[in-house]
Amino acid sequence: MTLEYYVPDHPASVKIAVGLCRFYGNAAEVEKEEEIRTFLEEMKKKYPGASHHCWAYRLGYDSKSTFRYSDDGEPSQTAGAPILTAIDHLKLTNTMVIVTRYYGGVKQGVGGLIRAYHAAAAGVLQEAGRKTVTILTEIRIPCRYDQIGWVTRELQAIQAVIVETEYQLEVLVRAKIRPVDLARFSARLFDLSGGSIRVIKAEEEAE
Repeated sequence: MTLEYYVPDHPASVKIAVGLCRFYGNAAEVEKEEEIRTFLEEMKKKYPGASHHCWAYRLGYDSKSTFRYSDDGEPSQTAGAPILTAIDHLKLTNTMVIVTRYYGGVKQGVGGLIRAYHAAAAGVLQEAGRKTVTILTEIRIPCRYDQIGWVTRELQAIQAVIVETEYQLEVLVRAKIRPVDLARFSARLFDLSGGSIRVIKAEEEAE
């Protein structure tokens, strides 16, 4: 099970020249289809009159990982696939790279196009950098007012993220923890509370 994954640290762009052709690489973090469409439209407006806007993206992780790519009129497998290869080489996800080409009047050939599109994608991803995202599970912890102090301390001890604390007849703590900590943390709260506290995963609450 994946506990963390990598995404671009920040949006980036590069320009490379191959002969008389110009290739503009742009990279950004994306999480859903709407962001993908918006990013592509932005690049088309940024580079009007370009010959091709080729792209690739990968979303999700483990069994939920998906990808797509487009050669946008270039010979098959000469643009989108090399761009995706650059993304996968760095083990990135939730990542989209668009390489825009302005034709310079001299054909690059299949091998030349593959090298150029991969170079532009690899270059912009190097410029974008890489950051680690830790996967967290959302939980709910109903407890009494006299228990909130040590519940909070236990959450802090495992570096959980406390999202919200609601004070009503009882206290409801909403937090996010690493999946690897869930079983041990749940058992510890159960023992400390004499069996009165049961940690609830968000998806269990929704069922």
